[in-house]
Amino acid sequence: MDTLLILKFLIALAIGALIGIERERKQEGAEFAGIRTFILIAIMGTISAYISQFFPYFWIVAFAGLVVLVVLSYLVTTRKNGDVGITTEVAAFLTFALGLVCFTDEGMLVAPIFAIIITTLLAVKPHLHQFAHRISEKELINTLKFLIIAFVILPLLPDEVMGPLAVFNPFQIWLMVVFISAISFTGYILMKFIGPERGLGVTGIVGGLVSSTAVATSMAARVKESGLLMKAAVFATVVASSMMFLRMLFEVSVINPSLLPQLSAPMLVMGVLGIILGVIIWKKTEVRQMDADLKLDNPFSLKPALIFGALFLGILFLSKIANIYLGSGGVYLASIISGVADVDAITISMALLAPETIPPTTAVTAITLAAISNTVFKFLIALFLGTRKFGRNIGIIFLVIIIAGLITILVL
Repeated sequence: MDTLLILKFLIALAIGALIGIERERKQEGAEFAGIRTFILIAIMGTISAYISQFFPYFWIVAFAGLVVLVVLSYLVTTRKNGDVGITTEVAAFLTFALGLVCFTDEGMLVAPIFAIIITTLLAVKPHLHQFAHRISEKELINTLKFLIIAFVILPLLPDEVMGPLAVFNPFQIWLMVVFISAISFTGYILMKFIGPERGLGVTGIVGGLVSSTAVATSMAARVKESGLLMKAAVFATVVASSMMFLRMLFEVSVINPSLLPQLSAPMLVMGVLGIILGVIIWKKTEVRQMDADLKLDNPFSLKPALIFGALFLGILFLSKIANIYLGSGGVYLASIISGVADVDAITISMALLAPETIPPTTAVTAITLAAISNTVFKFLIALFLGTRKFGRNIGIIFLVIIIAGLITILVL
């Protein structure tokens, strides 16, 4: 007996059971379809693929039969309950397709992945609807515009170096824009999906993925409204800033992994230390639910994307010129200045220029200095846009984080 064949049928059975359990839980009392029906549909797909070896296109006949059964059941259910939704019916067709795919050697590995994704989408229906209502028409249009430029225009851009100093590569520049926007967009979507009102943990962690500066600005405004929010606002600001260090480390790991051995230490020290200090503040605060009222621009809007691209290109030129005429000191100065405006641009610039143009040690130090520069800038936001007490609390914590980062660079 073919053990591999049995395994394929067992995988199909498990897929049908997984999707069937979710559907049966969601539609109690419905005539179509529960766990048994979905198991049979998945197995029917695999059996159809098996028989098609001897009778070509038998799976088409089987699928046509399934379509007839599903349509008849849908008509009866609609007439009886008045429910015109087709989610379960579509899930049935997908289950048959996954059973069909299970018969191939590669498909038996891929099908469970899609089964889990499908089941997850079915299970989180309420959250998806909430998320859809949170997205405005403007945000949707901006996202569509960017997706067109990212996946239609990007492949058409020339992938070659041109211009002075050999740093301008249209494809590479725009690819980095897409990469950074994707990271920010992930945090933005999570914020929309979960909602900042769910808690300060979400505000700090997810807000840090989008813009830690925006979190600091928002918290400064809130603490000015009520002193009772002091510790809560400090927690959100510190955690968001700590997430910035981890985000920078992730960016470098994608662009230039060779820098990780040197960069991991200062970034992890500052990031983890900040989170620990934030948690200590969290345990001392009584207010743990607060609408952050964050003003975050859609990171897939064209204007921020184009601004980042121009800033990124400018920093590439500035860093290379500084390295040529001023050496490492010039690169450090450029990093400190650039870090105030955007740490992502300088981080990626250093990752791309090392090690051919800039020594790895110089790149790592420059990235760390940019992170410290941005942290100091957020302290100034807390001090001048918030209250003195808020600025003082943020300043003490940020000072500890900065000293730890500098010591790590000097020691290692």
